Amino acid sequence: MGLLNLALGQLLGLMLPLAGLLVALYFYDRSRRSVLVSTLRFWPRLPAPPVRQRHKRIQHPLSLALQLAAVALLLLAIADPRGDADSGQSTRRVLVLDTSAAMALADAAGNSLMEQARDLALDYVSRLPPNDPVLLVEAHGSPMVRVPFTADKERVREAILGASPGRTALDLGAAFSLADGALRLAMNSGGAPVTSLEGRAETAYVGPGRFAGQPVRAGALPSVRFLETAAPEDSAGILSLRATADATDRGKWTVELEARNYRDAPGSARLEFLFNGTVLGYRDLDIRPAASASLQFTLRTKSPGRLLARLAERDAYPANNSASVLIPARRDASLQVFGASERDLLPLLADGAGIDAQFVQSRDELAADAIHVWASGGPAGQSRRGIYLAPPGGESPIPGTASAPGQRIVRWSPSHAVARGVRDPDLAPAAVRVFEPAEGDHVVASGPAGPVIIARETADERFVAFGFDLADESVRGHLAAPLLFANAVAWLDSAAFRAQSVEARPPGSVAVEAPTSALRQISVRGPRGVRVPWILDDGSVRFYAGSPGTYRIVTADRDVTLHLTQPAVPGETWPAPDSAARGLPPAFAGGGPNWPAWPWLAAVAGLILLADWRFFGRDVHAAQPAPARAAGAVQGDAT
Repeated sequence: MGLLNLALGQLLGLMLPLAGLLVALYFYDRSRRSVLVSTLRFWPRLPAPPVRQRHKRIQHPLSLALQLAAVALLLLAIADPRGDADSGQSTRRVLVLDTSAAMALADAAGNSLMEQARDLALDYVSRLPPNDPVLLVEAHGSPMVRVPFTADKERVREAILGASPGRTALDLGAAFSLADGALRLAMNSGGAPVTSLEGRAETAYVGPGRFAGQPVRAGALPSVRFLETAAPEDSAGILSLRATADATDRGKWTVELEARNYRDAPGSARLEFLFNGTVLGYRDLDIRPAASASLQFTLRTKSPGRLLARLAERDAYPANNSASVLIPARRDASLQVFGASERDLLPLLADGAGIDAQFVQSRDELAADAIHVWASGGPAGQSRRGIYLAPPGGESPIPGTASAPGQRIVRWSPSHAVARGVRDPDLAPAAVRVFEPAEGDHVVASGPAGPVIIARETADERFVAFGFDLADESVRGHLAAPLLFANAVAWLDSAAFRAQSVEARPPGSVAVEAPTSALRQISVRGPRGVRVPWILDDGSVRFYAGSPGTYRIVTADRDVTLHLTQPAVPGETWPAPDSAARGLPPAFAGGGPNWPAWPWLAAVAGLILLADWRFFGRDVHAAQPAPARAAGAVQGDAT
């Protein structure tokens, strides 16, 4: 028991002076008094009574007791006594409201699970003691505190009414960890577990319990309550749709789709595929109970467009009945070859390798934004991006001298992109020029006499100089020739040979493989081109996307576009521990001492004062005896 407005010392400090004043007033009111009258004629002459000493006494002790009791009750009402729950020992409540994608599902009556959860959460809050602090957590893929600990229940109700389902799957383990940390901080546990605070803390989860992520650590909390909504009903849903471009066959895309059956019985999903509004065909997919299945097919198109996959039949959750991706136009590296014919360089241009080659006869035809290939059959010029094949001494951008023919290349750079995958020990060009690299140049390959392939990168230019002709008969028969040419093009225009893919999937944690990428080669952009924080962990680019949108990840060899729009409805259900309470608590959980008592105390004090006035008021007891005594005295004198 505690006093909300007054301390016990303050209460006694007010009560004792008031009680003393009341007793003094009663003594003064009942003592002998002098009365002034007009005549003594009609008063009987009586002998003077013997004088004796006596103590004054209270004539109406019951009236005094009633007034003292009324004052005590009024002061107690001002002090506002409350139970232990309101005197620093209140129960802290963490309300975990599920706002994951599963909450958009509907029950058999057509009501969404979010509506059920709101009603349960509001009912739970209304049953709590008035001064129990509540913290509201919105639980989805990344749980967050929506309302900190507060006794203002109206603020909590407004936040509950404003909650809506998201697109991410529920991470219930993270939600309970957040509740655990909030309770430790609020109760000053110093980092110690809060399991010993049974009766002083409670975590209530409201939702169906469909979760993903780490295992749930509900046992670390002192008290857990499960306010369960109806189980989600959904026949099937599309989890992801992916289209990957073929690196060697232009216009060929491999399409993969994954769907899930959420019911406990086997199901067959009929899927319809459309491209730019035109129906491509139908596929039937048989899925085992509470399991996922996938299918794959090939799409051929050289034009961009939207690929749409949808379920032929609607069910309880239309949001995951369809998925779409935007197939982009394939971007090729633009090459302009000067000094050679198409027949000469044809072995170096792999079919469908992402290279758009144009053979020009005049330097006036060269475009500034293209990659210029200066073949050995003609003079070389200056280029912002270029490939030089056995340039003559006077035309070479890097000075050098001719060496003896037939010398094998003996050393390859282990790190430069132009030498990636090339380790041919038998490559011996018929004619070789040995370069004299400048400071900052990268030596890609060397022969016995010195460097024969140089890569230069400055602020104004970027080029690769080969000391031999890749189209020469002594070289073009080796697998290293087209590979070296492709590596040079990819180094000058990295987009040409990147593996390209687009995917529709749920938001949340994202991981894209990038085993050969350096940090400077990685870029992650979100909606409207905003930079997204990321980390490179174990050869994969990882970041978290908590909201729907389109994200683009570019690495050294991959260009991935993610449409994070699919709702994530996991199939795993939380098995609540046996120790968890279920259902709503009784009204005003925590006991009657939390009920405000001051109105009742004030009402009882008022009733006591009314009774005292009714039975002991001066108008009743002082007006009647005096006339009776006066009449008796007059009658006795007349006789």
